[in-house]
Amino acid sequence: MDKSQKRNILLLMTAMFFLACSATDIYISSLPEMVAYFNSSVTLVNLTLSCYFLSVAIAVLFVGEISNRFGRRVTLLYGVAVFSITSLLIGVIPNLWIIIFLRVIQAVGCAAIIIITRLILKDCMDEKEQITANGILSLGLMVSPAIAPVIGAYLATYFGWESCFWFSAVFGLWLLIIGYFILPETLDRRMDKFHPVKHYINVYIKLFHNRLFLVLTSVYANGRAVFYTFIGISSYLYIDYWHISPKQYSLLYILLSAAYLIGNQIMQWCNRKEYSAGRMIQVGTYSTMIGCLIIASALFIHIIIIKLIVVTLGVLFMRAANALINPPTQVLIMKYFEGHSAQALGLNMSVGWLVSSAAVWVVTLFASEPYMGLLIVSGFFVVMCVITYELNHKVFSLDN
Repeated sequence: MDKSQKRNILLLMTAMFFLACSATDIYISSLPEMVAYFNSSVTLVNLTLSCYFLSVAIAVLFVGEISNRFGRRVTLLYGVAVFSITSLLIGVIPNLWIIIFLRVIQAVGCAAIIIITRLILKDCMDEKEQITANGILSLGLMVSPAIAPVIGAYLATYFGWESCFWFSAVFGLWLLIIGYFILPETLDRRMDKFHPVKHYINVYIKLFHNRLFLVLTSVYANGRAVFYTFIGISSYLYIDYWHISPKQYSLLYILLSAAYLIGNQIMQWCNRKEYSAGRMIQVGTYSTMIGCLIIASALFIHIIIIKLIVVTLGVLFMRAANALINPPTQVLIMKYFEGHSAQALGLNMSVGWLVSSAAVWVVTLFASEPYMGLLIVSGFFVVMCVITYELNHKVFSLDN
């Protein structure tokens, strides 16, 4: 493919990645409203998050292989269609248990988007191009937290929380139409048939016995869970506990996007300067630890507004660090497990979503003390991330 074709595909993949990210971001400020609307509990309403993350964790294990069999294009388009249709249904069916079930189905579409977009980039580009492209793809992780919560806060204010999902449905269907007309098939050779189930089990067993895979996945999953801990508790911390409005709360996500953008630009600069992926991951890991220490320093602050500012600064620091961890770890996963890149990437992301789902569920147990919940749960994952890196210097030095 020439540069123009690669650019067009990258833009479409980035827009679709934004769609997948927005499924959570767009209604995050509406969680307290949903608790009141359904006359329910924080724990139950947060199942729309944790069950979604858990379902993505399962779905990413097989969507990559489905695309190997039927092609990247058709699998991705079906994924976008499932995502969009379930978004529409969530917005029109006012039953919390049905919404939780639909979020499980929606997660399958999300899994197709987040896995296959990366596989398409792998099909089209070399390793250096992939790192840059995955950084651009991660614009979905930057733009979504900046725009989606603000859009969602205003939609919920004037049209109710349901309108957040209507927006996702319309946007998804629009991308589906564009993708149908411009997205080519990037897989050179499709599988003639699926392997026996035993084959996939053996592949996953081998991956779980591979130290390199375990180390990269552990750093990725724990670093990711730090931010999802914040996702799970932040609306209750800022809106219910610190009493800021949903609209003001949504502006926080613009800052989070700016932080990720800064981290992403640092990552892109490191890539241009020929820094290894392992070195980028090292910087991201220790930056995450610094962010957690900033949050912990708020323990000694008793003025609410200053405490809020300090906690926010710590979260912003950790969010910037994510940009130095996520793309490099996944590019290395696909590089070192070339023969099973779909399974390796799927299992890597599955573990990441499982750990994130656990983080969202556990931090919900601290709903009455959300600041302590944020500090304790995110602190645990930071410690795990740093320990993993510290004990495995040689693994990361393979990429130097």
